[in-house]
Amino acid sequence: MSISKEAYEAIRAAGGDPTDRVWDWLMNRGPHGMGFTWSQTKRQPSGYVGIEHLQKIVEELEPAFRDRLRRSLAVALRTTASELLRRAVQVGATIGREADLLRIVELTDCNNPAVAADARASAFYLRRRLVAE
Repeated sequence: MSISKEAYEAIRAAGGDPTDRVWDWLMNRGPHGMGFTWSQTKRQPSGYVGIEHLQKIVEELEPAFRDRLRRSLAVALRTTASELLRRAVQVGATIGREADLLRIVELTDCNNPAVAADARASAFYLRRRLVAE
């Protein structure tokens, strides 16, 4: 497991267990992170949309792991570590709950422009998903 020292400390400070493999998945696996796309871009293959790919990957996770990821999401959304926070916001669009949506909406005013932009897009997708459920 290779989580950065900053992320390790942020996870611990927020009350999470950084040795749990769910954090390794959140920080190192899946099609989310700094290069994540909310819509089709010229840099990606035709028809590729990151949020759709992430949704598919999350749906394929084992249900027990997905449940642990959902619980860890609430912890991750409380951190101030921008990389961890962005990843949590992105994954939150696919598995978040109403309480996560409230926190994500708060993050739309974040002083980090990348976090705020991801939060706006995530809130849009999460609202739409929650209404459809």
